[in-house]
Amino acid sequence: MTNLSKNYSPLKTSLKTTALCLLPMLFYTHNAQAEGKLTVYCSVQNVTCEKVTKRFAEKYNVDAQFVRNSTGTVLGKIKAEKENPQADVWFGGTFEPHLQAADQGLLATYRSPLQKNIMPQFKKLMDERGDYTSIIYLMEVAIGVNTEKLKQLNIPEPKCFADLLKPEFKNQIQYADPRVSGTGYSFLTTLVQLWGEEKAFDYLKKLNANVAQYSKSGLATGNLATGEVGVDIAFMHGYVREKDKGALVKGILPCEGVGYTLGSVSIIKGARNLENAKHFVDFVLDTEAQEIPWRESDSYQIPANIHAKASPKASDPSKLKLLDIDFIRFGADAESKRLIERWVETVKGEK
Repeated sequence: MTNLSKNYSPLKTSLKTTALCLLPMLFYTHNAQAEGKLTVYCSVQNVTCEKVTKRFAEKYNVDAQFVRNSTGTVLGKIKAEKENPQADVWFGGTFEPHLQAADQGLLATYRSPLQKNIMPQFKKLMDERGDYTSIIYLMEVAIGVNTEKLKQLNIPEPKCFADLLKPEFKNQIQYADPRVSGTGYSFLTTLVQLWGEEKAFDYLKKLNANVAQYSKSGLATGNLATGEVGVDIAFMHGYVREKDKGALVKGILPCEGVGYTLGSVSIIKGARNLENAKHFVDFVLDTEAQEIPWRESDSYQIPANIHAKASPKASDPSKLKLLDIDFIRFGADAESKRLIERWVETVKGEK
């Protein structure tokens, strides 16, 4: 288990439609450091995409636009556009697909000087892979429950992953398809890290009997909020957001151990606006941009910058007992393909 309190001060730190948002320059700052254009592929919440891109546009005097898609969809777009890139930078989405993109030669090299402010627990990871991508936030894997739905069905709230195999949860569970969702892949890798591959896939085959649907995005928490399903498996911050909006939803950290993933930002190889892409990477690694999600768009990921303040509604990283996720293994292109193919054959193929 990894304890984030090690070498870390007890600081309370903290995708179904495609959206295209053109953000013309509304304000021009006196200290603008760049001009021109920037296109961002964005894999965080739509409002966060808008707020962060707009702030960057205003600060750097850049005509910026974003296209919002899930992590897996963005990776597919970057692959398809390899010979003619349509975007400059990839903002957000889970860490492993960014590593896979690097392995496939889809990312440009850029090591931001602001990597020095990333949580020290991830220094080794950045030393090894920071030439291609930078960590911007942390998200813990959790079990989301609709408390009213479970109460109506007279089903006790689960405390552990193992509880979700009980027959009373039949047709009450959803989680994201790992072929198209970084969230779904993070759930898969969490189980493999926790139990080993054979036990993890045995569990997933059994869980399949209770799954009502495999969503296309880890952000499909609205199905949980409306009671379409009683249980969702995704990241904790999504359940905090639904609760904030008034839904009878809460997130539960599973008793077996807390898996997690890291959010990333990377420059796309062949970017037409390379210098602006570098400015954008630096911008989202700094404290101002790292606090925008919770201050302005109700998104509660834990900031990776040790100097950034986190929402009081986010988990306290000093108290999280996290699994020691092998990001190098799970971020390798060949390994991710193998695990996802096995999931399709042995889990989804039986549904």
